Amino acid sequence: MVDAAYVTAQRIEHAQRVHQITLLGPVAPDPSHQTKAQNRFDKASFTVDWDGHQVVCPRGQTSRTWKPLRISGHDYIQVRFGEAACRACTDRAQCTNSEVRPRSLALLPTRELHEIQQANRLDQRTRQWQDRYAIRAGIEATLSQNIRTCGLRRTRYRGLRKTHVQHILTALACNVTRIADWIATPAQKQRAPSHFHALCTATS
Repeated sequence: MVDAAYVTAQRIEHAQRVHQITLLGPVAPDPSHQTKAQNRFDKASFTVDWDGHQVVCPRGQTSRTWKPLRISGHDYIQVRFGEAACRACTDRAQCTNSEVRPRSLALLPTRELHEIQQANRLDQRTRQWQDRYAIRAGIEATLSQNIRTCGLRRTRYRGLRKTHVQHILTALACNVTRIADWIATPAQKQRAPSHFHALCTATS
């Protein structure tokens, strides 16, 4: 269970395929203005035909182009619809803010990654997912304590096995410290009665 900085569709797929674990964390939402506004056609509103290399819009129009795209060192697929069809669409205002250009989409490079992204975006809106992820509450404070008091950011040894032992010992040290703090904390004293309460008790 990790925070959003560590979660992408590629990392979820890699964790499952290589390590056989489920990487649980919030996938970044679709940043498009269509997603932020209501009653707009966001990416999830389009049907992707991966075998035919086409996308169908909510009004039944089929995309014209399907080609690779690279953005900030990452691979995508750019899908673009026909200009004439987009201009004539009566729902154009729900789809794009451009008055001239047709609607285009940037998809993840494979069907598997696209489906992982879409499924996780839908799943993390549910109460069940949020209850499951709630177990991570407080982990940031634990990491901060281990970094400040136990030097978690630096390994004292060479090799993964020895480093793993250090992680276990660091976790043990954190637990011992917290138990010691809990034992040393004095029990909370009963609050002294107010002057008004003492007066009422004395006269009753």
